[in-house]
Amino acid sequence: MYAKGGQRGDLHIATGLGTVVQLLFSAILLRDMIAMPGPPARMQFAITPLATVLTTALTTTLFILAGMVIIASTSWAGSPGGPTLAAVRQAGMLRCGVSIGHKGFSSSDASGRWSGFDVDYCRAVAAATLGKADLVTFVPATVLNGLQALSQGEVDILSRTVTITLKRVVEFGLHPVGVNFFDGQGFLVRRDQGLRTLRQLSGRSICVQSGTTAEDNLRETFLARRIAYTPVVFVDFQEMIRTLVDGGCDAVTADSSGLASIRVSALPHPEDYIILRQRISKEPLGPQVRKGDDDWLEIARWTLMAMIEAEELGISRASVDAMRSSDNPRAMRLLGLSPSPPPPGSPPPGTKPPSLGRALGLDDEWAYRIVSQVGNYGDIFEANLGAASPLKLDRGLNELWTRGGLLFALPLR
Repeated sequence: MYAKGGQRGDLHIATGLGTVVQLLFSAILLRDMIAMPGPPARMQFAITPLATVLTTALTTTLFILAGMVIIASTSWAGSPGGPTLAAVRQAGMLRCGVSIGHKGFSSSDASGRWSGFDVDYCRAVAAATLGKADLVTFVPATVLNGLQALSQGEVDILSRTVTITLKRVVEFGLHPVGVNFFDGQGFLVRRDQGLRTLRQLSGRSICVQSGTTAEDNLRETFLARRIAYTPVVFVDFQEMIRTLVDGGCDAVTADSSGLASIRVSALPHPEDYIILRQRISKEPLGPQVRKGDDDWLEIARWTLMAMIEAEELGISRASVDAMRSSDNPRAMRLLGLSPSPPPPGSPPPGTKPPSLGRALGLDDEWAYRIVSQVGNYGDIFEANLGAASPLKLDRGLNELWTRGGLLFALPLR
């Protein structure tokens, strides 16, 4: 079912070596023809060294060409996907680190069924690599515990609301997959307090979760603006929310998306709370993987890119089957289909590189499965965070670049 990059590479190498052997055989035959008896001895004496020189030069050239053929043959042959993919397929399950009870991003219901924006990304990776989106074990964790779990190999990928920072990448040995949500830090307060600006938080107590960028941003911003405050720090996110409800702090600060999630899912009367309009930071959120397995990094990265590309092309979960008959070269390439007839300037038969999936150590239908089983980026945003969800967030910066946002896919070609 899945493409084996190593086998493909062996096939290309064998083909290349076969070509080289044929050329060497022709060179030897040419040498023998030149050195055949028949011409006068004086001429034969002159030709024989010439034949030797020509054969030596040709043989050396052909060995160089042999190396070039092997390199060229394997450059697009793909790879087995690396040790992480091998381990995931051996287990038959993807282990994905997610946040704890973060409505809209990752939360589980009474039956243990997980849902959310970050959860759907995990399912997309499972669809691409294992064939089925449900082959995921979700491992809930705090920010710090999630980073540690990924670094120590307890999960295969971390897909939770974690800001990508230099310190985290270096300290935990991680690779950011890409930004899948552009956010900013805000403040949640009770409506009846009359608080509307940061300056009005002076002298107030502010709840914040430890080990997060929110804790650092709060300290740095209020110090720079000379706003006095009392930090109330928590490890457990849910305990922090209960403290706000019980009046133990005047405000909670976190990523604005997280505050929107708290407001609709964790507060008894959401209408009694508001999120201040001011933001104090930029928070690029996105999945992360461990360093040391570049093949797995590419699979994770291009899974995200495929979801964004699909939305750019208008390929949704509802339309993906119909789009398989599209003559749009980008759509055909994404869905693992070959343009027919080939466009002008295409490589001659037999020289066209393998599909995008095979270049990743996957099969041709990896992206089709992502969209058909999970959806494109817009599908999962709307279902979990947008108008179709309790959060009802605007796309804002997370809109496609063609619609005024920051979101775009790297070229899938």
